Amino acid sequence: MRKIFARWVFYLLTLTFILGYQTPLEAKKSPNFWIRNLEGDRFDTRRHKGTYVISFFFVNCVPCIKEIPELHSLVTKEFPNTKLLFIDPVDEDTENDIRDFAKKLEIPHEYFYRDSFGSVSKKFFRGKFAFPTIVGVAKKKLIFRHSGIDEKIKEDIQKKLMNQG
Repeated sequence: MRKIFARWVFYLLTLTFILGYQTPLEAKKSPNFWIRNLEGDRFDTRRHKGTYVISFFFVNCVPCIKEIPELHSLVTKEFPNTKLLFIDPVDEDTENDIRDFAKKLEIPHEYFYRDSFGSVSKKFFRGKFAFPTIVGVAKKKLIFRHSGIDEKIKEDIQKKLMNQG
C-alpha cells in the first residue's frame, strides 16, 4: 500500500513538473523594469509603490486604436492615482511613429513609451506577443491581464483597480 501511494505521489509530482504548475494570476509577482516615456521621464517599478496599468501596442494595430483611448479615459478619469503606460515593443516603430500615433489618438505623449529592444515586454510575454495586451499591477503583484477591451473587460479592470484603493 505504501509503495502504491509513494509511486502515485512520484507520478503526480513528475506530471506537475512536466506540465508546469500555473499559479493564479493574482499570486504572480510583477517583474521589475524601468523605461522612459517620449518626454524623457523615467518610470521605475522599484521606486513606484502604487498601482500601474500597462498596455502593449504597436502603431499599426487596429484594435489598439480602439483600446488606447478607452483605457486612457477609464484610468485617468476614474483612477487618477494609477500610473498608465502605453508601451510599444516593436522595433520598426520609431519614436516619431509613436508620437504621430499619440497625436492621432489625442493622447498626451507622457503616456507613451518605446521599448525598442523588447526588454520590458519580454518580461510579460513568453513566446509570441499579443496586441493589444493590458496588464494591471498593484503591490508588485499582477492583478489582471486582458487582450483587447470591451465592456466586460472594462468592468473587470474597474473592479480590480477599485479593490486596490
